Amino acid sequence: MSMVLTLLVSVHRLCRLFAMSGAERLAVPECVSQAGCWAAGGSRERREVSPGVNSDVRAALERILPALRRSIARAKQAAGPAEMGKAIAEIFQLVEEAWGMPTLGRDVAKALCDAIRLEGGLDLLLNLLYTAELETKCQAGRLLEQILVAENRDRIARIGLGVILNLAKERDVLQLAQSVSGILEHMFKHTEETCSQLISDGGLDAILYWCRWTDPVVLRHCAMALANCAMYGGQGNQRLMIKKKAAEWLFPLVFSRDDEFIRLHACLAITVLATNKEIEKEVERSGTLALVEPFIASLDPEQFACDMLGSSDNSQGRTAEDLQRLVPLLDSSRLEAQCIAAFYLCTEAAIKARQKKTKVFSEIGATQSLKRVVCYSTSSTTSSLAKKVLRLIGEEVPRRILPTVPNWKPCEVQTWLQQIGFTKFCPNFLEHQVDGDILLRLTEEELQEDLGMGSSITRKRFFRELTELKTFANYSTCDRSNLSDWLGGIDPMFRQYTYNLLTCGINRNFLHRVTEQQLQEDCHISTGFHRIRILSAARETLYSPITLQTASNGTDVFISYRRSSGSQLASLLKVHLQLHGFSVFIDVEKLEAGKFEDKLIQSVLNARNFVLVLSPHALDKCMADPECKDWVHKEIVTALNSGKNIVPVTDHFEWPDPETLPKDMRAVLKFNGIKWSHEYQEATIDKIIRFLQGRSSRDSSAGSDNGLDCSPPIGPT
Repeated sequence: MSMVLTLLVSVHRLCRLFAMSGAERLAVPECVSQAGCWAAGGSRERREVSPGVNSDVRAALERILPALRRSIARAKQAAGPAEMGKAIAEIFQLVEEAWGMPTLGRDVAKALCDAIRLEGGLDLLLNLLYTAELETKCQAGRLLEQILVAENRDRIARIGLGVILNLAKERDVLQLAQSVSGILEHMFKHTEETCSQLISDGGLDAILYWCRWTDPVVLRHCAMALANCAMYGGQGNQRLMIKKKAAEWLFPLVFSRDDEFIRLHACLAITVLATNKEIEKEVERSGTLALVEPFIASLDPEQFACDMLGSSDNSQGRTAEDLQRLVPLLDSSRLEAQCIAAFYLCTEAAIKARQKKTKVFSEIGATQSLKRVVCYSTSSTTSSLAKKVLRLIGEEVPRRILPTVPNWKPCEVQTWLQQIGFTKFCPNFLEHQVDGDILLRLTEEELQEDLGMGSSITRKRFFRELTELKTFANYSTCDRSNLSDWLGGIDPMFRQYTYNLLTCGINRNFLHRVTEQQLQEDCHISTGFHRIRILSAARETLYSPITLQTASNGTDVFISYRRSSGSQLASLLKVHLQLHGFSVFIDVEKLEAGKFEDKLIQSVLNARNFVLVLSPHALDKCMADPECKDWVHKEIVTALNSGKNIVPVTDHFEWPDPETLPKDMRAVLKFNGIKWSHEYQEATIDKIIRFLQGRSSRDSSAGSDNGLDCSPPIGPT
């Protein structure tokens, strides 16, 4: 009886707190007050292990569930924070061990997560997150993050989203940020409506705020949260992500060298956003998309899979629903999308092969898309990854199709027919000596009467394959005006019309004079809406003003940095300055010598300002570099000799003795350095901007490493 009274008092206290919440706090649904009666157990029937589950899973659950229920009971009866903390730790350990079980882990862990909800544990955690002191909140948050399977996300979305969003407002407590960012990561994959609410009520703002931190746990959750929001949120929420500058804040996550898991999921987020045609241009302008392919090419998917298997958070891989979201990326016209989807599926194939669950790839429709990538992709990295996936899941790997279809000989047409499953018709095609040129111009009448394809359904299947071939074909040998890429710019599927137009003598320069009737009758473009879009685009191109980009325009800022220690700060500076309206050049990879060297030096010369990131030991390599071969040395000398406005930004940097540096760069020590503060980023940026807007950093009155203006801190480093 005393236990029931204690719980009723707790519920009363919770309701009072909800009623007293200020304007700055989000309203929490009244049904959260059910937490007490859930915790008290009521008369709910306890669900035993279902007899239909796998025998190994059943055996594991019969061993673990009693211990879990005892720990939940102890949590309900806890007399104080110490007892509550001990009970939560016991539950956390049981769930964590379940997730780490080879093969069975997902099934066992899901059953435990369901049991926690059905025993009232989920509502108890929400109660603690709202009412408990900080340490207990952090413990409850860590456990909640571990148990957010689909059904538990449903309950959080119904009664607990306000609690989570209110916690997200307490941004500067590291321990809390680690768990809340993880909870948001899971909730962003719930539904489009939940994503929309999270965005409108500050959840996305919190994630983007944390993107500038350096804590790897928080950054991992941020990268995954943004990837989930992009993949599960739908196009409307993707537009909101762009409006809130998510594409820009993904840059430091992708750019960092510290954690490949962070980089991969940030790449996934930016690539998914880029497949939305409405926001594609904004995504490209962020500069983040250009980092994707070089990063993926540097990874070993099998080693990455081993790393994931060694992590309790990722050892089970992804669910079929998660993987199905990657299939549209494989089918996308963007090479970055194909590349990252192929890599992600490759790592998952390695995990699923160990679990003997490779059938999931055919169930989600990925197999055919992977084969298409092998056949048609122009990226060797993507094609290689797709081949690896097919081998890992035991599928036949098709041969790559030569892209120069207009130049195909009859024997190459025969190979293509066999590959797409039309071997039966090979003799007819060979008899008529069908080559690439004839293949691209085949009509349905010719296919039926001359080549003997009588079934209308079979002809539809054939033309589906032929359309795909036309879309991916390389027409460079006969397309001197690059009409194919221009058509692809309107819509990737419009590349299928390239050969029809070329064989009629139409190129990009003449297209605006063509009528809709000619496109239909002479070029055989049967879809009226496609004809209208092509003609509209041709006329827009004709009448659009041409803007010439001259070298004198240049950029506002060139950022020089030592990649081993300064890349994170350099990427943050790029984002901050871009959001303040500056155009910024930052070298993604230190390029090899040759023409790239000239290009990099020219970028320094074209920039009006030179921001020098001085991270720990940034100038050490310059000291023993009398021949100026080091990149940072070379960039500094170029900036000095061309009279650039040099703004050093220091981060735990110790200024060296001038005598230890080569003479050609010693003058850089005369410039006042601005000390970077992770806690006061906006104040530091304001000072940098004052220097960039005309106040030379040689002027000692302009500022120094000290005297930073006060403003609210943004979080721990």
